[in-house]
Amino acid sequence: MQNRTANSKQTATGRSQIQPNTNTQQTRAPPQMIQNMARVTDPKHVPKEIRDQFLKKIHFCSQPYDFNDDSKNVKEKQERSQYLQELFDLLKEPNFVANLVVPHLDLIIEMIEKNIFRPLPILKKTATNGEIGMEDDDQLIDPAWTHLQPVYEYFLQLIVNEQPDVKSLKIFITHSFIQEFLELFDTEEPREREYLKNILHRLYAKLVPRRKMIRKAINDCFYTLIHETYKFNGAAELLDILASIISGFAVPLREEHVIFFKTVIIPLHKVQTCQFYHEQLLRCSMLFLSKDPTLATFLVEGLLRYWPFANSAKEVMFLNELLEVLEVCEISKLEPLIPKLFKRLIKCIAGPHLQVADRAMCFFENDYFLTILKSYKPFTFPLLVPVISQIADTHWHKVLQESLNALKTILKEIDYQAFDKALNNKDPKYLYIIQDAKNQKKDRQKIEEKWKNLTKQAQQKNPNFKEPIVPYSDTHIVGEHNGLNNGNITIL
Repeated sequence: MQNRTANSKQTATGRSQIQPNTNTQQTRAPPQMIQNMARVTDPKHVPKEIRDQFLKKIHFCSQPYDFNDDSKNVKEKQERSQYLQELFDLLKEPNFVANLVVPHLDLIIEMIEKNIFRPLPILKKTATNGEIGMEDDDQLIDPAWTHLQPVYEYFLQLIVNEQPDVKSLKIFITHSFIQEFLELFDTEEPREREYLKNILHRLYAKLVPRRKMIRKAINDCFYTLIHETYKFNGAAELLDILASIISGFAVPLREEHVIFFKTVIIPLHKVQTCQFYHEQLLRCSMLFLSKDPTLATFLVEGLLRYWPFANSAKEVMFLNELLEVLEVCEISKLEPLIPKLFKRLIKCIAGPHLQVADRAMCFFENDYFLTILKSYKPFTFPLLVPVISQIADTHWHKVLQESLNALKTILKEIDYQAFDKALNNKDPKYLYIIQDAKNQKKDRQKIEEKWKNLTKQAQQKNPNFKEPIVPYSDTHIVGEHNGLNNGNITIL
């Protein structure tokens, strides 16, 4: 937790601070309020004049403006930026924070809320459709961000400051505040999400009495993502915060945290946009498993249940995670999942996508996975051997064909008798071979003859009939209809 806090601090301070207008600074003296504060001999007794100036600037910064149009309220926006810089400078003096800022914390929080709590804009991409190689983060522009960034920076430094204590801050960090704050994570502006992440992380670290409330609000946010919206721009940032929270959980895990793992972390895998936050989700998953390895079987079961369909990139991510999680599992606890696990791997290996098949083959290079395979030979060999033997001879890619032949050799070396028995089994329990390459070629010729006869009949009835141009070549599969089982392998 401490390391994570340090990282967040470095991230926050490494970002661009509030940048005042450099041309203005060269010609103007320091702001009047700052000069007056510097002359105060007793910070505990702030003169009424300075206090009034302070409140006036807070009130001015609370006024709403249209930041999407630079031609409106130009003078007021410049003044606002100047005032925010002055308020930011006051945070550098602990005495003035304690005697001027903290007593008016209600007005300051209200000013922050009026600025950041707003309907989120739909940002437009600056790149045209023809431009390639630009990242999404670089293509999004929020015209209001230059005016919002100083407010976020002020809020962050206010929380980091030691003078506003827990008792003072927790009054304003209510459930409704956290809910509205979390809604801002859906912004398309990545710089805003970074500020939101660091601010929420600091609030969680500082306000111990509000931690349970913050965790519950984050849970609710993920429940909405899982069951309703299926898209949330700030999911990765929230999972970053959760990773630091999970790393601080005591062992053994409380029931509340185990329920969170089963009802949030695992179901997050099924969301259509999972690939945008999968790296952070994997980190949270592995942190949980480091606390309680018995949860690994639940995660394996969840991955197999929520396996992606028609999304090869997501399949590769799932395969990477599955292999990593299997290394944490106890072999004895995996028995109920072995049929599902190996049937899924066979589908990936026998599937049409090369990267998915190649990644699935990497499982057999892992010593721990080979131990699982050997421990459950009565289940694994009848599943693996018929398929591997079939596609090792007929696979279209030479490199993968070599890997499949190597796997055949490994399976033979593990148990030659079990290999031979599974290979000669004429009635496989879990799968069947639709047809081998020779039979497939014969069936293709029959179908081609059928289409030729139909074409002749059409030409006899209509002399002007022209034979259609077929959308396939001699190397493509031809069937009487399109279906999911037009390949070589069907898993039952």
